Amino acid sequence: MTKRMPAVCVALACALFVAGSGGMRPALAAPSTFQADIVNPAGKVIGQATFIGVDKGGVQVTVDVTTLTPGMHGMHIHEFGSCNPMIDAGKKVDFGAAGGHFDPQGTGHHLGPEGAGHAGDLPMLNVGLSGHGRETFYDDRLSVVPGPTNIVGRSIVIHANADNYTDTPPNGGSGARVACGEIDAPKAQ
Repeated sequence: MTKRMPAVCVALACALFVAGSGGMRPALAAPSTFQADIVNPAGKVIGQATFIGVDKGGVQVTVDVTTLTPGMHGMHIHEFGSCNPMIDAGKKVDFGAAGGHFDPQGTGHHLGPEGAGHAGDLPMLNVGLSGHGRETFYDDRLSVVPGPTNIVGRSIVIHANADNYTDTPPNGGSGARVACGEIDAPKAQ
């Protein structure tokens, strides 16, 4: 037995513990981390979302934002990687260029993160009285590797209201888009 053997055993035990825990998933062998700077309609950065590809598929997501209205907010991956405004029926729509909810299977339904609808339906973001919200979750319907469920080059949008995860009213009644981030590789510091 070499002197390095105990260190290897400890590292292996830690890896097995992390792999067996329910909330967090082990990262891919080759790091696959992508980020989105979350901005408000004025273009000010108010937080960040991080997307880490994990072994056997899926993505570990962390969203951390400030200066939002306290309460529950619908949160979705949208189909395009643009947080620009758009004019729709003569009205400016903040972050309208992000398009609709990401729906690679073409379900046409908004059924929430556990449902069989849009893959882009995420858990809600709970924002505290201070205006700070932070959520970490695993999503096995999304990926950061090439393929139909890849979210790199898309956007994450936070809405003004809670989401009821139904098609009535449209998109769960989550309302206006209040924050957006374009999902891309981390920027060099």
